[in-house]
Amino acid sequence: MRIIFSILILTTSLFSCGQVQRQTTIKINYDSLKIVLENMVDKDQEIRRILVDSIGMDSPHAGPYIKQMIDIDSVNQEKIKVILGKYGWIEQSKIGAKAASAFFYTIQHSDTTLMLKWFPEFKRLADIGEADKVDCAMMEDRLLMRKGKKQIYGTQATVFRADKQLAIWPIEDAKNVNERRKKIGFALTVEENADRLNALYDENEQLPGERKP
Repeated sequence: MRIIFSILILTTSLFSCGQVQRQTTIKINYDSLKIVLENMVDKDQEIRRILVDSIGMDSPHAGPYIKQMIDIDSVNQEKIKVILGKYGWIEQSKIGAKAASAFFYTIQHSDTTLMLKWFPEFKRLADIGEADKVDCAMMEDRLLMRKGKKQIYGTQATVFRADKQLAIWPIEDAKNVNERRKKIGFALTVEENADRLNALYDENEQLPGERKP
């Protein structure tokens, strides 16, 4: 009986040591991840700068650039899914603000399913200072818009009016939106943001299908 018990202790100890060794040898190479993530940000933003500042989204020459943007987004999304699957949403204190923004840009430019899956973790990290609060607010607004609900911070603009003009999506409690924007860290008011986007803004804008009182 003593022999069996001794063998059991020895086996357990060896197994525990093996676990410790595996855990200590699995280290995340944040420097390498940072390079990959920052490269993703550069590609995401550069093609959008070309489209918005140089070509123009409505230009007849925009087609090839829009296709390139879609291709870049697709590649980035596959990369971010792998990273999220292995490491989760990495805190910005470990990789820097720019690399951390790759999670935001890539998921913000993806489908609603991926956004819904990862927004709660994004919000949790933003609340503890490990992700950008402004970026988080923008994703929250986009999710609300995609659900057909009013946004909170007035960050999203789209074509939804009868006049087919680009306009700021309706905002909940719009008269206090600039106070909310300032509190979260936005540099611009909702009116200034509308000008930046070349979009119409109406404080009393209603959701599509709703009648104005």
